[in-house]
Amino acid sequence: MEHSTDTQVAHATEHKHASPRVVFAALLVMTMIEIATAFIPGLPRGFTFPFLLSLSLVKFALVALYYMHLRYEKPLYGFIFIVPTLLGLLLITILMR
Repeated sequence: MEHSTDTQVAHATEHKHASPRVVFAALLVMTMIEIATAFIPGLPRGFTFPFLLSLSLVKFALVALYYMHLRYEKPLYGFIFIVPTLLGLLLITILMR
């Protein structure tokens, strides 16, 4: 009996899950920053586009890691998810020049 309790405690402490509310709050703050950035007059496009793209990638990563539970899966799944994203970014960067 004691062994199963120890196993349960060890398993419970093995993965520290982030609260969905904390992730949601982070996504909400980043969205508000994106909206505010769009309304600030006079920001150069050379700053605005990379900044907004970076924020959207961070938001994408948070959603994929925490709401799609990729953070707690095998690394291969994350690799399969991230490589096409990086290739897409490379394509966008090349086409923007």
